[in-house]
Formats: sequence, structure tokens, C-alpha cells
Amino acid sequence: MEGQIDKADLKIKKVAVAIIVIFHLVGLLGFLIPTAQPYFIRMVPFHLLLMFFVIIFSYNGDIKRLLLFVSGVFICGFLVEVLGVKTGKIFGSYYYGTTLGFKIATVPLLMGVNWVLLIFSAGQMIKSLKIRNGIVASLLGGLCLITFDFFLEPIAMKFDYWHWDWHEIPLQNYVAWFIVSVILLKFYYALGLKQQKYIGTTMYVSQLIFFVVLYMTR
Repeated sequence: MEGQIDKADLKIKKVAVAIIVIFHLVGLLGFLIPTAQPYFIRMVPFHLLLMFFVIIFSYNGDIKRLLLFVSGVFICGFLVEVLGVKTGKIFGSYYYGTTLGFKIATVPLLMGVNWVLLIFSAGQMIKSLKIRNGIVASLLGGLCLITFDFFLEPIAMKFDYWHWDWHEIPLQNYVAWFIVSVILLKFYYALGLKQQKYIGTTMYVSQLIFFVVLYMTR
């Protein structure tokens, strides 16, 4: 019986990995084709939600810990974005466009989902390196996420995710991204979420390749 469960779980993991890779690849092709871009831009919210549900439904550990992680990161990530937009004191002065959909307090709700995806994927990827020290793991994960953000920012402005005043990305943004990421990653490691084979790494690498290619071809 246990062997059957393991096989079923492995099958779910393979399907999840396939969905992550295929949808990022198709999305990348859509963004690279000018005539298809408007249609794929409208699909961004659905893509983020799909990736979110892939994480939730493929997880085979303690669901209460997962829900605590998701709710904690969603709320903290969303609130820091609200404070960031309202004050300009955290990331710098910026505002959101229309691509990410429905907003509360001028911030798309999907930004909470985005933080969940980023922290989960980076956390899982660094955890696969068998680093036992949570602080070291969180710092490495933070470095991975500011690397990701470096390629994301120009693309976010191009496709109306968000915009920086004067069209300049401040250094403050990367410093704040690193600090917020490290704090949320420390929360992730403190919860002791079960390692999900390949999923976190696949999610991070797929997103990174997506934005690196768009960055190089912009």
C-alpha cells in the first residue's frame, strides 16, 4: 500500500513539473511573438493562479503547516507592497499597472500570491542543497531572489506589471527585496515544510529563464 502511495505521489510530482515547464515555455513563446503578446499579457493572472494551485495540490506534507506558510507569506507580502506603494519608503516610488488584475489599496491581490510562489520555490531549491543552518539558507535564497528581480524589473515595466517613477529602478528596491525575502524565507524554514522533489527548483528556474530571455530580447 505504501509503495502505491509513493508511486502515485511521484506521478503527481511529474505532472506538476510538466505543467510548470510547459506553461512557462508556452508563455515565453507568446510574449516573444508581438501579435500574441496582448493575449498572453491578459493571461498572466491565470498563469500565477495556476502555479499557485500546482504548489498546493502537489504538496504531500502537513497541510496545516503549508496553509500557515501560504497565509503568512501572502498577508505579509501583500501588506509590505501596500506600504511600499503608499509611502515610497520601502522599495522606492512605484505604482501598479493593469496586468496583474484586481487591486485592493492600489495593489493587486496577486502580489501576495507572487510572494508565496517566490518564497516557496527559492526555499525549496535552497533546501535541496541540504543546508541545515536556516539563516545561511535564507541569505542564499535572498540572493537568488534579488538575482531574479534584476531580470524581472525591466520586463515588469515593459508589460505594465508595475512602473517606477522616472523609469529608474532604485538600488533601494533590491536592498528591500533582499531583506523582505530573507525574513520570509526564515519563516519558511522555521515551519519545516516537507521537501517536494523537483517542484520548487523547477518553479524557480522556469521563472528565471522566462524573465532572462525576455530581458535579453527586450
